[in-house]
Parts: sequence; structure tokens; C-alpha cells
Amino acid sequence: MSQFGIIVNVDKCIGCQACFVACKEENKVAPGIQWNQIHRAENLQDRIINYFRVSCQHCDNPACLPVCPAKAIYKGPHGEVLVDQSKCIGGGACAMACPYGAPKFNRSGKTSYWDVPALASVPLRPHQQRTPGKAERCTLCVQRTSNGQVPKCVEACAVKALTFVDYDNLTPEQKALVDKSVALNEAAGTKPKVRYIASYMDIAGRQEKMF
Repeated sequence: MSQFGIIVNVDKCIGCQACFVACKEENKVAPGIQWNQIHRAENLQDRIINYFRVSCQHCDNPACLPVCPAKAIYKGPHGEVLVDQSKCIGGGACAMACPYGAPKFNRSGKTSYWDVPALASVPLRPHQQRTPGKAERCTLCVQRTSNGQVPKCVEACAVKALTFVDYDNLTPEQKALVDKSVALNEAAGTKPKVRYIASYMDIAGRQEKMF
């Protein structure tokens, strides 16, 4: 069974936001909602500014899954942590449990950037349809990976700071990256499948959350 994830090379990331924009467009993420974000960290000692992508970490042991009273959170075919919106009751227990703050809730109800009816009425594809008030987060672009494509954020990264991997079928180059990588907030114990390479910051010790 394949287990998908992403290796984020912080040393390469230039903070251009291309991955963020690509995610927004691919998944039609609503105004005010961010499935992935670019975070900035200053290393004063080495005089280096680090940028890095943060999203749902698609954990092997997700803290969000057991606390959901509606059993709306489940594992996808390749270990993706997904939400069944037909079951979600919007209580927010998943967001409180997640060490990364990944689950998001569209409380405003605004689902489009367009106010012109002709544009707002353009049909959405199934993976772009979500119900306001219910949990949503990065899906690792399961709609793309199921067809042999990489997640849209990975495709959009011009500097190749993001590498899509199948942990069960690593190439030698990918294995070398995995061996160098660490989990964000490793002490949380959730075993993320999104991992980081960073020479100038303590990724494992960071308690990074999305806001």
C-alpha cells in the first residue's frame, strides 16, 4: 500500500507563494480560508530568513481523527487525512486537537471571490465543492494523485522545494531526502508524512500552527 507525502526543502524555499496560489486555484478554496501557508522564520545568528510551507501534515497517527464525534475524518487510499463533509457537524474538535491547526472552517459562508452572478455560477468540480461551516483542509490533491499527477503545490514550485513521495516506493534520490528530513513539532507524536529539510532552523522543535 502506497503512503503519499511531501518533503519540504526549507533551504530552497524562496517564499514566492506559488504553492499557496496554486492550491487556492486548484481546489477553489474560499476567501479567507488557507489550506497551506508560507511561514517565515528569522535566524539572527546566521543572518538567514527561512520560508516554509505549512498545511495538514497527513499524519500516520492524526490527533484529529479520534476526537471527531461524527466520525467524519478518515484515511484516504494512500494515507491522506480527509474529511467526509456529509458527516461533519462543524464542532471544531478536530481543530482544537490538531497540533498544526490544519482544519479550517468557513464561518463567513462566502464561497466565491466573484460577486458577478454569471461568474459565480460556473460549475465546480466535485473536489471543489464544500459546505460552509464544515471542516476542510489540504487533501494532498487526492483528485490529482489518483490519476498519477503530483499535488498542485508541488507542480507549481519553480525552485523544486517540494518533492512528492511515496514512502513505500522511494527512488534513491527521494530516500536520501527522507533520510535528511524531520517532522514539524516532532514531540506531538502524530508521525506526519509531510516532512522538512532545514539547515538553519529547528523544525522538530517548532510548534508551528496555521492561522
